[in-house]
Amino acid sequence: MKATVFFIFYFLMASLIAATIAYPLFQLVGNDTYRFESWVTRSALLFLVLGLIPCIKYFDLSLRSLGHNQSFPNFFKKASRGFISGLIILGVVVASLIYLDVRTLADDTQLTLTFILKALAAGLIVALIEETLFRGLFFKLTKKWHGGYTAVLVSSFFYAILHFIKPVEHIEQTLLNFNSGFEVIANAFKGISFMTTDDFFALFVVGILLALVRRQTHTLAYCIGLHASWVFLLKITKELTDGNNVSNLAFLTGQYDGIIGWFSFIWIALLAFAYMIYIIKSNNHQHS
Repeated sequence: MKATVFFIFYFLMASLIAATIAYPLFQLVGNDTYRFESWVTRSALLFLVLGLIPCIKYFDLSLRSLGHNQSFPNFFKKASRGFISGLIILGVVVASLIYLDVRTLADDTQLTLTFILKALAAGLIVALIEETLFRGLFFKLTKKWHGGYTAVLVSSFFYAILHFIKPVEHIEQTLLNFNSGFEVIANAFKGISFMTTDDFFALFVVGILLALVRRQTHTLAYCIGLHASWVFLLKITKELTDGNNVSNLAFLTGQYDGIIGWFSFIWIALLAFAYMIYIIKSNNHQHS
């Protein structure tokens, strides 16, 4: 499939460029605060984003065609609706896990305004980057080459896989050399082999729901709001609660973050299925 080949090439190119520049960059401005792996992975993320520029030019696209097609007032209104909807959707998961004693409230944690603002900023940044990449570029190109529903599946697959591409082995900081960046990339892709079924499918259906929203609304605004709210609530939940590994229902959450897993997979899969039925009925009504 053309889209699959292109996206693998896209990931590999960003990774190889990051591996090439990481060691010289680390030597120039690095310090002990950040491990060398962080320089490589953050560089790879940077080149995934920068890769949008040549792709937009080569495929004759624009930010508007990728889904950034709203005026700021409209974007804010739609993203806010998405944010509220996202809080409700993931809130059901979080509340259920706490009720079922799969996660327990932490005794010594206080939620500060600074942490809330940082969680919100992180949510917006992650959402903006990942939605532009997956529901923007990847969705647009796959839809162009293979059709809308194939775009939903392919963009969601790569979205899920990306979350598991991270180093599983640490490199000794005192033995770094030019090849170290390539070792980090190899270790990062090795992380896919540690991916668990429940974590993958949970992230996969999240991608499907977001892609269906993108397909139906023809904009990234709602997707960015939904995605930002999920990242925000995940950070808040991890700050205020702890995983209860001795719970008989601990299997409902996976290894990725202790929150997503089989429970979130079933819940979001049901929502995605219901939304797809709505889309089909809506489209049939428009053509009748």
